[in-house]
This record gives sequence, structure tokens and C-alpha cells, in this order.
Amino acid sequence: MDLKPWIYIVLLGIAAVLYALMLPKRREETVSSERVVKEVESTLEAYMAEVQNENEQLVELVSQMKQELTAKQQAQQEQVSELRQRMLVAEQKLTESDTRLRIAEDQLTRTATLSEGSAAATSEVEDISPPVPSIKSRYAELFDLYEQGKSIDVIAKNTGFQRGEVQLIIQLAKQEESV
Repeated sequence: MDLKPWIYIVLLGIAAVLYALMLPKRREETVSSERVVKEVESTLEAYMAEVQNENEQLVELVSQMKQELTAKQQAQQEQVSELRQRMLVAEQKLTESDTRLRIAEDQLTRTATLSEGSAAATSEVEDISPPVPSIKSRYAELFDLYEQGKSIDVIAKNTGFQRGEVQLIIQLAKQEESV
């Protein structure tokens, strides 16, 4: 094959033109890939900023919930303290009521003993000992309310006695009447 030098030059020129045409494509690909990288970076930065903002909101919400929980716990502690105080007061009143009830029972027992003793004694003993007032006379206000048909609770409230005391006094009066 006898190739002439001008063919080499033409072939070499064609190769140079083709290379020159391909070179801008490579530059465009490089520019295009840099653009994609920048877009990805900006998207990631925006996403990270959004995640950070959501995290800050979440931390704020958790701290608010913690404060509300603390406030509720404190309110419940105050309620428990108040209920304990009320329970102590109620226990004291119950103790006082039990004491008054025992005293009333003792007085009733003494009265019943004296009544039995005076029934056996002659009329001379009755003249010597002062008359023992009846339960109805000692608790006139209570029996006025009872005769008006008021409930035990209303009587207890108006007279200042406990409910159990009112019931006991009424029962003692019934026993006294039957004797």
C-alpha cells in the first residue's frame, strides 16, 4: 500500500477535529456533574436544616411536657397533703366522739344503776337524793328536732353532735322510757 503523505495529514486532521468535538462534551459532562453535586449538596443542607428545626421543636415540646408533668405532680402532692390533714382532723373528731360516747354510756349506766337502786329503795331515799334529769330533758333541743321528724344527719348538724352520738342518745331515751 502506497499511501501518500497527504492522506496521513488528512487522517490526522480528521482525528484532531473529532477529538476537538469530543472535548466540549467532556467539559459539559464535568460542568453537568458539578451542577448535580451542588444541587445535591444544597438539597442535603436544606434537609439538615429542616431536621435540626424539627429536633429543636421536639426538644421544646418534651420540655413543655416535662414542666406540665411536674406541675401536675406538685398539684397531686398538695392534694395528698390536704387529704392527710383532713384525715387527721377526722381521726381526732372520731376520737373525741368516741370519748363523749363512752362518757354518755357511763352516765347512762350510772343512771340505770341509780334507777334500779332507787326503785328498790323506799320513798325516804327518793326524798334524800336529788332527782336525776331524764335524757330528754338533758338533750331537749335534740328531741325537739327528732319529734319534728328531722333526720339523724340534720339533728347532728344542728346540735353539733356526731351522727353516732345522736343515734345513741335516742336509743338511750327509748330504753329509759321502757324502764
